[in-house]
Amino acid sequence: MTTTHDAVIIGGGHNGLVAAAYLAGRGLKVLVVERRPYVGGASVTEEPWPGYKVSTAAYVISLLRPEVARELELKRHGLVVYPQDPPYFQPYPDGRTLMIWNDYGKTRAEIRKFSARDAERYEEYERTLNRLAEFVEPLLAMTPPNPSSSRPRDLLGMLRAARLARALKQDLFREIEILTGSARDFLDSWFESEELKALLCGQAVIGTFAGPRTPGTAYVLFHHVMGEVDGMRGCWGVVRGGMGQVSESIARAARARGVTVRCDAPVEKILVSDGRARGVVLKGGEEVRARVMVSNADPKVTFLSLLDARRDLPAESCGRSSASAPQARR
Repeated sequence: MTTTHDAVIIGGGHNGLVAAAYLAGRGLKVLVVERRPYVGGASVTEEPWPGYKVSTAAYVISLLRPEVARELELKRHGLVVYPQDPPYFQPYPDGRTLMIWNDYGKTRAEIRKFSARDAERYEEYERTLNRLAEFVEPLLAMTPPNPSSSRPRDLLGMLRAARLARALKQDLFREIEILTGSARDFLDSWFESEELKALLCGQAVIGTFAGPRTPGTAYVLFHHVMGEVDGMRGCWGVVRGGMGQVSESIARAARARGVTVRCDAPVEKILVSDGRARGVVLKGGEEVRARVMVSNADPKVTFLSLLDARRDLPAESCGRSSASAPQARR
């Protein structure tokens, strides 16, 4: 059996569902195939014990882009988020504790227990990060321009990035420090309290295989500031019904645009012809053809499990010499 769609999305995680919704919004006939009985990927609510539903991977929300939530009308499709306040709490061996609140006044009182200087600097620290976020956030929705290209699209992209950088003025040096430096060095330039820096460093290494002195961790710390809940920048939220409701609301928005979502439909392989992905084969032998293929699976699964690496990928990506294997077109 063979069916045809304009686009096939492999995997029903939240990113794949967003891609499906936007493609369908452009008039494409879109199919999402998900191997599990429900959508969600890393943003899922599961019932590991009867009567107990938990978010088994992602656990709070903030970094979902507000334009996505707005354009897909996720609130109308059931997404309800409760802001966390306080978002951060940390106890110390001597019995003292530190809470970071959404209210600067309450936060200053907490930090003052450890350093009066840091208590006064914290609000300016947050303001600086927010100014820097205003530079980075527009870049998240841009296709990165090729600086060596003279195509109009790339030239306009470079011009837009330059204008954003120029608006930073003296903050540009802080931005470079954040993009390249370690969290420890960055926080040392602001604060003296080891207790405050320890709490903030936790946000710089979470989800990484790095320590606070590792170059690049300052950006991880900064990236957490770019999130928001209902317009509150840097705020984190708890989703009613668990994180699976994020994916479910996106899936409802996608279906409202005409997307077909099939669960219990694992992909066995990606069909490749003349160097291009042309469709998928599902477990059981069903073939689905499409002119647009998007994989929401991770790169290891996509390239090493769903493709024939020796036949379908460029030789250099498989550690082979160009003389020993055919080249696949990019």
